[in-house]
Amino acid sequence: MAQRKKSDAPTFQQRQTERRQADARDRAIVEDMASKYTCSNSIAHDFVGQCDERLEDLEFDLLCSKLALDFWADPPAAARPVVDVLRELEAERRRHADALTALSDRLRDLTREPAHHHLDLPIEHYQRQVRDQLFPDLELPAGP
Repeated sequence: MAQRKKSDAPTFQQRQTERRQADARDRAIVEDMASKYTCSNSIAHDFVGQCDERLEDLEFDLLCSKLALDFWADPPAAARPVVDVLRELEAERRRHADALTALSDRLRDLTREPAHHHLDLPIEHYQRQVRDQLFPDLELPAGP
């Protein structure tokens, strides 16, 4: 008698559980973003964090640019157009890092101010906006 081979594919129940977990995670993101983005202090903190993350990425990119330009410090004439573009890219990354640093510093200063402001509409309004932009198929609980 032949044995049935067990499938590695998820069962219907497993897929349903995964979908519910993903929906719960997405709803938490919607609620968190709406909450943060409707408070002037919270949004400033959030964007400082975003700037810091981009600056870390840019630091690595700048290290890679430096390494590549060190390799090609004295390029043959045929490779000069490539090296020229790499130099422009490195300069643009530096400019971008400088701009992000300045904006991050300004936002960080604003987070230290004691006063902060909240938007006036009910939070559900902003949650729907976040949902519509990021998770248009996500069902949100009905509001009051």
